[in-house]
Amino acid sequence: MRAEPLPLSVEAPSGPQPRTGIWRRLLRHPGVLIGAAVILVMVLVGLLAPFLGTMSPSEINPIFRNRLPGMVRTIRLDGGGQATFTHWMGTDSLGRDIYSRVVYGARISILVGATVALISVTVGLVIGLVAGYVRWVDSIVMRLMDGLMAIPRSCSPSPSCRCSAPAF
Repeated sequence: MRAEPLPLSVEAPSGPQPRTGIWRRLLRHPGVLIGAAVILVMVLVGLLAPFLGTMSPSEINPIFRNRLPGMVRTIRLDGGGQATFTHWMGTDSLGRDIYSRVVYGARISILVGATVALISVTVGLVIGLVAGYVRWVDSIVMRLMDGLMAIPRSCSPSPSCRCSAPAF
């Protein structure tokens, strides 16, 4: 019987290892779940705006100016019938339905937020790549960041403020 000696150490495969379980860890974090739920609700509200009991957000009707929330209005349809519409959040000074404006405004908010995030990632990526490959640009970027980090954060004179910087 022939026995071969066991290796003392097993060599790990070279190269980066895939990180398994990162999605599982993210889904266990309550902040990630709450943030994802809020964004999902905003996207659904924006997409389903025409079906959520709204009217045109830009329709001006001076007769119904500054109405209180819950006011019911009868609308004459094109076919000659009538329909009732409830202003859940009231109307503004031009008679526009505030609920409709809020629901349709979710579309614009999501679009602006996604655009700003995309531009920020793109600019940061370009600055990081240039600073990583060109040494003198890296030193300039680092001095700019050092200057920005030297500015103390503002502190309000409220009792809940816990920063160590004195409030002026």
